[in-house]
Amino acid sequence: MDKTFANNLKATCPTTNSTNTTVLDLRSPNTFDNKYYVDLMNRQGLFTSDQDLYTDPRTRPTVTAFAINQTMFFDKFVAAMIKMSMLGVLTGSQGEVRANCSARNAYTVLVTSVGEAKEARSVGNGGGFLMFLASSIRSILK
Repeated sequence: MDKTFANNLKATCPTTNSTNTTVLDLRSPNTFDNKYYVDLMNRQGLFTSDQDLYTDPRTRPTVTAFAINQTMFFDKFVAAMIKMSMLGVLTGSQGEVRANCSARNAYTVLVTSVGEAKEARSVGNGGGFLMFLASSIRSILK
């Protein structure tokens, strides 16, 4: 971590009991832009997990590309929002909280009466809103 950045953080949050807060993006905290990635390139990631995106050779090219090309970041962000809007999100009793995020939990059904067990099916939730959001972001960024 950059020494000046670290010293500023220590001044902002001097103890573990501090209730002070800070923002993830010091350069432009109220603007949607690519400065988060610029901060990572300058060793000013707030969390280790953020900074690891730049130090890891697998993700460093993406961080660098987004930092030097804001248009690319916006285009990739819109594409990701559209892709997420197409996911069939399972909600309520149809969904599950995974114990291991990369694998489905073992299939178990709790039946309290005959005929109550149903095959889980995908329910597209929120897709329309995310498509609207992606469209709005595209028009703003043009």
